[in-house]
Amino acid sequence: VVARDGVHFDAQTIASAALIAASLLGASPDGFTVAEFRDSTGASRKFALPLVSELDARGVTRRRDDLRIAGPRLPEIAG
Repeated sequence: VVARDGVHFDAQTIASAALIAASLLGASPDGFTVAEFRDSTGASRKFALPLVSELDARGVTRRRDDLRIAGPRLPEIAG
């Protein structure tokens, strides 16, 4: 279990979120917003924001202003 900003996630949720981030960045390499991530996951902002913060902390994504860009640990997805 991973705790981030008062919200708890299991490891599979983090792994799934990383794949969603990779998919979003595959479609838009310049980055994605929290709102775009929220819409892709179907999660509320209450859960989406801590999830992207966890991805940032793990190096999956990096925050650049209001966008999340690819980090060094972004998973590759089959295309």
